[in-house]
Amino acid sequence: MSISEPFARVLAAGRTQFNARVAEARHRYPTFDAAAFAAFLATRVDPVVCSVAQVLPEHVFSVALVAYDMALELVAQGLAGPGARSDLMDRVWSELAPKYPQLLAAQPLELLGALSNAAVSLGKVPGVRTTQWLADMVALSHHVDSMACLRSLGQITAWRCGFAHYRRGALEAADLLPESTALAAVGAGPDARWEDVRARFAADPWWLPQSDVQPQLRPTERCVQVGQFTGLGGTFSQPPRVWASGEGFGVQSADRCLLLMADAFGAVLLPSEPDESARPRLKDAAHAPQLRGATLLLGDDSIALDLPPDGLALAWNAHTVAVTSPYTFAIRLFARPCP
Repeated sequence: MSISEPFARVLAAGRTQFNARVAEARHRYPTFDAAAFAAFLATRVDPVVCSVAQVLPEHVFSVALVAYDMALELVAQGLAGPGARSDLMDRVWSELAPKYPQLLAAQPLELLGALSNAAVSLGKVPGVRTTQWLADMVALSHHVDSMACLRSLGQITAWRCGFAHYRRGALEAADLLPESTALAAVGAGPDARWEDVRARFAADPWWLPQSDVQPQLRPTERCVQVGQFTGLGGTFSQPPRVWASGEGFGVQSADRCLLLMADAFGAVLLPSEPDESARPRLKDAAHAPQLRGATLLLGDDSIALDLPPDGLALAWNAHTVAVTSPYTFAIRLFARPCP
């Protein structure tokens, strides 16, 4: 594998110190794969160096030094390269990082660190749409003019790709962006007003910006399914028990307790402590969801559940209904009709 002339020049100039760093990595990490590291340098670090060389060549050496040291740690720890659980880190370095040559030149450690940390965090949570996150970040890259903007867009796109617990923070981050950037980040049209879009998001977790230009989804169509049997790669060893807890749901399966957060963009299960005291006090008890056999009644909608009626249970908060059954390890979440 060949590398570009600018990166080759840096490696040649610092050959002694670079070899010393590799020797130290071999000592600290007995499983360190030198061939995998060399491949990462050629295919992932080189695009980063080249992007800076094309815009601010005087910063190539400093960027290459930072990138080399960080890449060494990532590969040695199995977070990048062929030993990683996914290829997200590799793709972030080769496809996304080069989109920010100005920031790379000015703050290489901060930028590469932020993107690498994002790749690690996204890769830890099952069900997050990492490919979509990467594509969205690439599409939004021309809006980025500072590290603060980059971090805000990373948080917003993570929320839109399944990090439901980022919702509140993502909206607050969008408040600080230029209106056109905020609208693009959340998927709203350029003619919308952020104030209006923000209000709709705050009022209904199941609302999507395209709802105003497409037919509004009915509750039967706004459904998310979470969890499966651990033996099939899922989350639960026993059918879960669910209760409303704040803005989400508490979940218990065997001795494992989790917090379930969900909205129109997806759902996420987070480690938690059992706490059924946080049940929300709902004022619309008269309009509470009900079961009629194996049919869920939500306002004027009825949803036939493909489950035995025996043991079906409901938990709900102001916007969402969770359905559980002793015959499945999955939790089904339905949007409640807005008043």
